[in-house]
Amino acid sequence: MGKNRFCSGKLLSILYCALVLGICLIPFAGMLFWPTMRTTENTELAKWPALTGEDGVNMDFLQEAGEYFTDHFAFRQELVAADARIRSAVFGTSPVDSVIVGKNGWLYYEATLDDFQHNHSLSDRMLFNIAHNLALMQEYARSLGQTFVFTIAPNKNSLYGENMPARYQYRIAEESDAERLVPWLEQEGVSYVDLYALFEGQKETLYYARDSHWNQKGAALVTDALLQACGRKAPGYAASPLGQTREYLGDLNLMVYPVGAQPEEETLYAPEGGWTYLQGDDVEDDYIQTASETGNQNLLMYRDSFGNSLLPFFAREFKQATFSKFVPYRMEDLITAESDVVILEKVERHLPTLGSVPPLMSAPQRKLPGSGEKTESDTTLHLQKEGSYWRFSGVADPRYMREDSPILLEITDGAQTRVFEAFCVQLTEKGEKNDYGFTLYLPMDQAAGTEFAVRVLTGSEGDVRILYEGKTGESGR
Repeated sequence: MGKNRFCSGKLLSILYCALVLGICLIPFAGMLFWPTMRTTENTELAKWPALTGEDGVNMDFLQEAGEYFTDHFAFRQELVAADARIRSAVFGTSPVDSVIVGKNGWLYYEATLDDFQHNHSLSDRMLFNIAHNLALMQEYARSLGQTFVFTIAPNKNSLYGENMPARYQYRIAEESDAERLVPWLEQEGVSYVDLYALFEGQKETLYYARDSHWNQKGAALVTDALLQACGRKAPGYAASPLGQTREYLGDLNLMVYPVGAQPEEETLYAPEGGWTYLQGDDVEDDYIQTASETGNQNLLMYRDSFGNSLLPFFAREFKQATFSKFVPYRMEDLITAESDVVILEKVERHLPTLGSVPPLMSAPQRKLPGSGEKTESDTTLHLQKEGSYWRFSGVADPRYMREDSPILLEITDGAQTRVFEAFCVQLTEKGEKNDYGFTLYLPMDQAAGTEFAVRVLTGSEGDVRILYEGKTGESGR
């Protein structure tokens, strides 16, 4: 009898092991018939590796084959979705590192957490850099007779943070970086549209629960506000809903639930027709031009993904509109687009880009505010070619700088001496960020020769300091 029990137990163990092994083999064996060939995640699927290459046997073949299997095993999307539902429903966590699972079915971008908790990542100098760079862009636009408007697209949890998980519901500081930026924008005279106040003044929720963006009514309200700021009449799109659907699948929704994602209800506000694509064919494209027979004036909009839902509204309103996601901003676009209105929209979580990546444009010329006093400083200067420009860049010694000190370069070439103002940017030197960096672009066709005598200055009338003085050029940088 004991022997029978032993045999029965052994048989059950074998059957159990076989069952587990069979289940584990299903995704592998299923690749012969149902391999995963696409994904909703923002990644490129691995390709089957070659056994040999130019250098002989591929020593990473097994590792690369494992990566291929990880991306292509059968029912991958279904298993990922099932895992996501278990984690979110039972544990309140996300299987995707970049997404936070909130309460009541809400999803948030993890990259917005620092902003939500007011964990200041930007120094006062960096906030000045952002505002000052925008002011220089605005100055250029206005010199061409064009209207310039800047706005920030709020992170979803900056407006609707009540559904963030309880473990994140605390603030490190009283104000967010976006709030701290506003006084600097006012100081620099930047034409700014406050979308935080716009959305907070609405009783209803105007962002999707499982997407990172505003909904169509939110886009309609933003359109009206920006057009008014540009001196144009607001069409009042938000007062004219066109219907409802329950088919909207948000970006965060698809990232967490690649299969079986539940669509959200959506009220439609953007009227169809009335404009056509001249370049590009989808709102996701990086560079788009549109035309409208009923619109007037020309628009140039520098935008990110929040501009996707704005595009149909603005395309109807302007005779010709150009929408660009390219960074750095190429300010020559203001000429090629023949724009009358320039709108720069930037999402809150990407504000640091405005203080770290300078726009590509000829530096504005200035008058020297005084003779200046030479100082012994650690200011650096580098010169390199970038396209059709000379790029002068470096880091100013912060010991001689205020938080709002501009940076000027006096450049002498073979024919003349001129003073230009640099963009204030956050540079990385030896892997470390420095908020006192600067970049200046000088068109090559406006410079005589390839050798320059340069002085780096800062300060204002009666208090000018020379931070650097030297020669630079192709033969000695």
